[in-house]
Amino acid sequence: MKRIAIVDYGLGNLRSAYNAFKCFEGDLSVVDSGAGLGDAHAIVVPGVGTLEAGMSGQRARGQIDALQRRVIEGGVAFFGICLGMQLVFESSEEGGEPGLGWMKGRVSRFPDGDNFPKVPHIGWADVRIPKPSRLLAGIESPSDFYFVHSYYVPLDRDGAAHAVGIADYGFEFAAAVERENIFACQFHPEKSQLAGLKMIENFIGTL
Repeated sequence: MKRIAIVDYGLGNLRSAYNAFKCFEGDLSVVDSGAGLGDAHAIVVPGVGTLEAGMSGQRARGQIDALQRRVIEGGVAFFGICLGMQLVFESSEEGGEPGLGWMKGRVSRFPDGDNFPKVPHIGWADVRIPKPSRLLAGIESPSDFYFVHSYYVPLDRDGAAHAVGIADYGFEFAAAVERENIFACQFHPEKSQLAGLKMIENFIGTL
């Protein structure tokens, strides 16, 4: 049975992600150290919060080097959710802490002001699927997914090159990205009912 590790780095609602993945077959566990990732066949990084706090939490638990070894060097499947998607990129406007840098680009904050929607972006929004995707296979385009975020991945650099889901909140941004063994989405599949569960099933199906 494939072992799926959900990474605990001190941020986010791990229980909702755990319960969603528990709907499918797999040896599921929550790990709070880099050592716990050593024999995982898939790694899931959920989270709500800032990139700076997320990277600090991973560093304190010895997870950054372990993620690099397992995902980039070892080719283990990776699924980043919400903050977990932002961590995949190089940096963010919200602080000086670098991201994992697996994809090129800088995470931006939604603008404030009367000419833009309210920040944070909370609630259901359409996601269109611009090209074939293993993560979003079998999901109608567009489909509704549930978002909670103030920062987003712009449609530039790898955010554009690897976008398999696009949403609009005053302007379009990357809602999901996919490259080889790396999958990530800005929305919460674990809170997105049937379409979200289908995504999780698709991810497990890549193992």
